[in-house]
Amino acid sequence: MIPRKLLSALLLLLILLILSCHKTEIVTIEPWVMGFTDAEWLLVAVNGVSLLPPAAERIPSLKFDPAKREASGFSGCNNYFSRYEADGSALTFGPVGATRMACPETEMNLETTFLQALENTRTWRMMDNELVLLDENEVIARFKKNNIDKTKPGITGPAWQWIQTYYNDDTKVIPADPENYTIQFLEAGNVTVKADCNMKGGTFTLEDKRITIQITHSTMAVCPEGSLEDAFVHGLSATAIYFFNDGDLYIDLMYDSGTMRFSRSLTQVR
Repeated sequence: MIPRKLLSALLLLLILLILSCHKTEIVTIEPWVMGFTDAEWLLVAVNGVSLLPPAAERIPSLKFDPAKREASGFSGCNNYFSRYEADGSALTFGPVGATRMACPETEMNLETTFLQALENTRTWRMMDNELVLLDENEVIARFKKNNIDKTKPGITGPAWQWIQTYYNDDTKVIPADPENYTIQFLEAGNVTVKADCNMKGGTFTLEDKRITIQITHSTMAVCPEGSLEDAFVHGLSATAIYFFNDGDLYIDLMYDSGTMRFSRSLTQVR
């Protein structure tokens, strides 16, 4: 008969042998598995300070491109891009490149704080449907998913390209390069405008179908001869009514003087 102590020792040894033979599969969860790349992320807070309207007029954003391992978005004043590395819950961003538009001090401070948070990021997690970035010890930024349905007509979202302005005297102004004349309406009530060689910013308001656009700041480059910058900006400053037709945005000008047409895709131009 086997002594009880020896039997217990043999059972313990058997259990240890079974456990040692069991292989634990380590699964690496990449950020895009969690739905990172099917959405644009809007900044909710950075360093514990809320940046949702009305605390912030312009909302920084973040979007991942796993094919290129690039992150990009709006940083508070400029558009930015950066390489990133992700391994499980680890997440780091490389040096940031950005446009160089000057903005009011509050927006520049927001941009500096936001980009510094990206530089300090070491890990990520999902909490209450928010994307949370952390440094070595604590949360430094929180984002919410941008739920705008870009397949339906809506004034906010991707930038609109200026296709033409048709005036009531039967004349037209048609830019040769619509991609050089764009306007993007942001959820927070701001606009980002590309007017040929200059970048501009401002605000917009909607009331029923009425729209008002106010340009508040701009770079001061001298555009080449033949530029339509002045005509484009003059039209944006004289908006009255907006509507959609076949996915394009139309804006009637004040005093029934004409209509500006915008498209999000040049393939839609007819």
